[in-house]
Amino acid sequence: MDEPTHSNATENKEDDCQMAERKMSMKNRMKQLSALVLAATMAMGTYTSAFAADMTVYLRSIGKNATAPTQELSFTVHNVNSNMSICNALRQAPQTAGMLDPGVTLDTAWNQVTNSDNTEDWYLTYLAASDSRINDRYEAGNNGGNTILYKKDGETVGGYYEGNSWMWCLTDGNLNSTAYPETITLSDQKCKDSNFAIILSYDYSAFPWGDTTGTPEKQ
Repeated sequence: MDEPTHSNATENKEDDCQMAERKMSMKNRMKQLSALVLAATMAMGTYTSAFAADMTVYLRSIGKNATAPTQELSFTVHNVNSNMSICNALRQAPQTAGMLDPGVTLDTAWNQVTNSDNTEDWYLTYLAASDSRINDRYEAGNNGGNTILYKKDGETVGGYYEGNSWMWCLTDGNLNSTAYPETITLSDQKCKDSNFAIILSYDYSAFPWGDTTGTPEKQ
């Protein structure tokens, strides 16, 4: 057998180098592809977890002289996360596909208040919800006002309020809870990234406010 010439040996070395370079290039590409796949998977996981929570809403009412709440209706708002407030979730749900179950309708109205520090709060003033699957519906709006005003030197200094309004609280399953937050509104409270529940309660209340030692005037 003929011995390989110097030229053939050189060509063989060049072929070996080119093959090695191709293998290294392919290995680098596989690493890059694996990194891209991992990054995409992590991003999808983050996206899924951020939009995977359900908020169960229990509607109830507490009327004048009631000894216990009356459970009215419940529904679920899907695809909520900790980037949105409960207020925004309730407002977006009727307009966003997939946030409410088929057969469930929701309509709300809100009062926007600008505070002295220029922050804004939104207060629920009206809610109507229905579920055609069980042929049930509940609707209520805030009402009420001062039944008595107290005045001194012609100026109103206090009063007595009586009426119905929407209240809220988080719940861990106790549907009779009245642990309403005093300083946290529905626009303050963020949703969670795991399933949770709230109570929206339409309550009767009556209370004095301000200075009630002045001259009373019935309204």
